Amino acid sequence: MAQGYSLQVFASGRYKLSFHTSPTQRLEYYGELPKRYREAYQKQRQRSAEAIPQHFVLVDALSEPNWCLIHRLHLKGDNNATADNAHIVTDTDTHIAHVIMGDVHHQWTLPEAVSQKLMSAEGPRTGAASCFNEYMPSYDHDWLDAAFRLQDYRSGYRPTNTKPNRSIVPSNTDPDLCF
Repeated sequence: MAQGYSLQVFASGRYKLSFHTSPTQRLEYYGELPKRYREAYQKQRQRSAEAIPQHFVLVDALSEPNWCLIHRLHLKGDNNATADNAHIVTDTDTHIAHVIMGDVHHQWTLPEAVSQKLMSAEGPRTGAASCFNEYMPSYDHDWLDAAFRLQDYRSGYRPTNTKPNRSIVPSNTDPDLCF
């Protein structure tokens, strides 16, 4: 059983769930938003609804409004290894991310700036830091339904550096010798 998990949001429009199985080991899943995400979700639902009906009833209820986005989760490094029992539904109107794992529902209130970055999906896909990264240990939720609010977070929104890093060269050295 995992000791807790981290929810990360990237400016590229992706989520990352990292389940901490030990202090040094993690099981990582990425939340993708396929271009035709409603159709992709319906295909996944047809394939797996009999095995896990409660999960899909919950996802359907939370994704009812048209402004909700349905992110499918897949194992890191394998886009085809989608988890049929895990989804993230983002309500873009209320800035809430609903993490649904089986029939466990965790509601994460996102800072408005994070929600906007997620919706615009204009950030680089690789090599960029997350604009939101929060960890919730299992003793805070005991793998039951829970709601996490802005005041529960350590840092919340983390603005990403969009300017290139520039090295500072002391005036008494030759800049051509610095690397």
